[in-house]
Amino acid sequence: MMCVCPIEWLLAPITETDPTPRWRTTGIIPHEPFNDVVIPVREMRVLYGLKSDHYKGFARHQLPHAHEFFVPMETLAAENSEQNPALRELIARSSVSANFFSP
Repeated sequence: MMCVCPIEWLLAPITETDPTPRWRTTGIIPHEPFNDVVIPVREMRVLYGLKSDHYKGFARHQLPHAHEFFVPMETLAAENSEQNPALRELIARSSVSANFFSP
């Protein structure tokens, strides 16, 4: 699978309040790009943050694909969410390291 990152998107700021261009935050593009960047993607995992009503409906009626993970947005945005044990467990399961045995 190939991921195409348009130059306009790469040069845009990461947020309205942070003017840092997106390409700088990728960790894989060493210099400012002048064309679209195509990156081979071996692995894809997606964490979706959904509003509570959407999350509840999705969890009740849908079956996610193996690469999809879902969490209520309120849980992600909560103060000290990085310390939430259930959220930490979900993120650990969704990480690439979860595919490897760790004695």
